[in-house]
Amino acid sequence: MLRHCLWRWHFFAGLVVCPFAILLAITGAIYLFKSQIAAYEEARINALAPAVATAPTHSAFDSYLKDLLTGNPGAQLKRAVLNKPSDRSFEVELRHVDNRLVTYWLDIYTGKVIAVKNSDRRFLQIVKKLHSELLFGNTGSYVVELMASWLIILIVSGLYLWLSKPGKETGKTRRFFLPQLSAKKKVLTWRSLHGVLGLWFAIPILILLLTGLPWTQLWGAGFDRVKTLAGWQGPGQEWFVTLQSKIPDSRRVSELDSGLWEIRSDKREAKNTSEVFDFFSSATRVTLDDIINKPEIAELKHPVYIMPPKPNNGVWTVRAMPAQRSERVTLHYDQYSGDEIMRIEFQDHHPVQRFVSHGISLHEGALFGWLNQALGVLTALAVIFVSCFGLYLWWLRKPKGKLGAPPLGTGEFPKGLVFLIFAFAVFLPAAALSFGGILLLEFLWARRTWVMQAD
Repeated sequence: MLRHCLWRWHFFAGLVVCPFAILLAITGAIYLFKSQIAAYEEARINALAPAVATAPTHSAFDSYLKDLLTGNPGAQLKRAVLNKPSDRSFEVELRHVDNRLVTYWLDIYTGKVIAVKNSDRRFLQIVKKLHSELLFGNTGSYVVELMASWLIILIVSGLYLWLSKPGKETGKTRRFFLPQLSAKKKVLTWRSLHGVLGLWFAIPILILLLTGLPWTQLWGAGFDRVKTLAGWQGPGQEWFVTLQSKIPDSRRVSELDSGLWEIRSDKREAKNTSEVFDFFSSATRVTLDDIINKPEIAELKHPVYIMPPKPNNGVWTVRAMPAQRSERVTLHYDQYSGDEIMRIEFQDHHPVQRFVSHGISLHEGALFGWLNQALGVLTALAVIFVSCFGLYLWWLRKPKGKLGAPPLGTGEFPKGLVFLIFAFAVFLPAAALSFGGILLLEFLWARRTWVMQAD
């Protein structure tokens, strides 16, 4: 009875989950090569910069930013990306008055704009949003979490079904691990390919799914609460920065009313352009050039993001964001003195968080170089082929004009299934929310069947 119930759940879940699994596997495999794709994009943009006979000895990024903001009234600097020594372009992202995020690439020698792109339409951003939220925002992220949770259930139930095959096949171990390509029936061949490939890659697929759970809405939020209750939090101040700069005594509070890196479009608030840009030349404020020229910044691993202070007395934030999370560093600087307020490195986090971060690096293909990427691609291909084999197997076996679902079982509801439902519900909250609906549908389907048989 337990096997029959699991087979029925495996069947219906597979029909729903497999198309999503294929999409997530394709987008995930592409995102494994994030660093290579980003390098290719940078090379193409750098090639657009005009050749120069003699390169200037230094760049004036504050001046470049001033000109860019002048041409985009009302826009605010969201972040700048530190250029590599070999780059000819400097990347700046602005938030416009209509809340659009637009990325500009400026020539590091002249400050001229050499490329512009809507941030949400960059290739890697589209792939990331497809993979994490199906391009539907928070709603899509809940769907992705639900599909990932059920894919875990599919793998576990599939392993049980494959390794507990009844009848003549029981005890013939080689059939579990080697596909029966010479089977007389086509159905048996495809079933063997589906089961054997799923068995080979069950552990890599489960690891891939489990290491992605910290990003999800329900599971991730629950894990954050557990970390808080258990005292596993790190130093904080990485993504939600509340640090404050120390306001100099000589600084008038009235001068702090305007947002930093913001150009006012309302002429009643500023009589001329020079008044709007007072903060660029203010001796009491640290500039973008000051931050970039700090010696410790040059030692950070790329990409390096630089975020401006929030009004009124926020801090400069610099984040080194290489794919390998153990190499990431976050620095905060006082916007008036330029002093380093806080430095956060990998070892500053709790061991549990470091373990999770290593898992995320593994998920992204960055933990152990190209071998990690190769393993990720193979695992993604396994998800695609197992899903396709399963769907094709269903198509071969189903009766014409019918769904071909396993019939409802008879007898008492198995205690083993109750335990599995409880275990999955505790560990996978997204799946737990769906169990009630599934049990209700099963009850309604059974009642319909009983009524039809009575008639």
